[in-house]
Amino acid sequence: MALLLTADPGFEDVVLAELADRGYRGEARPYGYAGLVRTDADVAGIEGLRSIHHAVVERASCLLPSTDLDSAVRTLAGVPFPELGPETTFAVRVHRRGDHGFKSPDLERALGAALVERYQAPVDLENPRVLVRVDLFEARALVGVQLTRAPLSRRYRKVYAPPAALKTTVAYGLLRLAGVRGEGRLLDAFTGSGTIAIEAAQVFPGVRVVAVDKNPRAVAGAVDNAAAAGVAGRIHFLVADARKLIGQLPPGLDWIVANPPYGRRLGRSEDLRALYARFLDQAAVILKPGGRLVLLAKRRGMAVRLVRERPALRLRHLRVVELGGLYVGLLLIERVRS
Repeated sequence: MALLLTADPGFEDVVLAELADRGYRGEARPYGYAGLVRTDADVAGIEGLRSIHHAVVERASCLLPSTDLDSAVRTLAGVPFPELGPETTFAVRVHRRGDHGFKSPDLERALGAALVERYQAPVDLENPRVLVRVDLFEARALVGVQLTRAPLSRRYRKVYAPPAALKTTVAYGLLRLAGVRGEGRLLDAFTGSGTIAIEAAQVFPGVRVVAVDKNPRAVAGAVDNAAAAGVAGRIHFLVADARKLIGQLPPGLDWIVANPPYGRRLGRSEDLRALYARFLDQAAVILKPGGRLVLLAKRRGMAVRLVRERPALRLRHLRVVELGGLYVGLLLIERVRS
């Protein structure tokens, strides 16, 4: 039985690393599709994974002969679902990428009706025993049974949840890519709702976590979220500007993880450049030699140039990740050793 795991595009290697920690193998981007990992792990093996949203038992990979609704239903209704029967409630969930001659709810209703006719199974949209999942990538459909009802990324109830809040899976990925482990000191430099700091406190109990934001309301909300997650006593929250940290934090940090504003609220590109530049100046001082900074940057080219202009910093890795439809640069930066 192969499982398909859904993840944040650009973080598939983090999923593979977490699976490897448990002794399982995986294949990143099966069929070439970002945000998916196929694994040989069993159901127990994926329990509590922090890098994924959902787990799906893979049943079929179909090429649709046409993108019209009737053709799609005829193809997908032929996939066998031995779990279904007169006593088993079910629902259909469709996730689409690309252009089709229908919307996701249209296919959910039509495929659901076809499966009712084939198996005489009753539909229950609120609490189905079987959740049929269809992922459409243009003309290819991946069909399976979704094992997870709520996303595994929904770890705690957020009291404070601004619209641009980072997903917990992304926070975990950033921490893994930064190399956080064991003991040390970590800074969440633009904490917002506190997701990165809370994830660090939950996963790495030996790490001392500091979280700063210049917005007092955000810091208050992050404190509430940390309390809801059960780690309020493990994070030192501080109202502070990430562009003015020298003197407010002692130097010698092992890791900094930073998710600064992407520029929507800052306006002009030169304002974003100034934010990156001044923050990188702070990081070059408060990181210890060999310490690492992971930075999410909407203007990745600009960020790369600014890092290269600072002799104390070295760019170790650059990739592009997708966050809520935005393609953002992820930079792994190291403080140069003396």
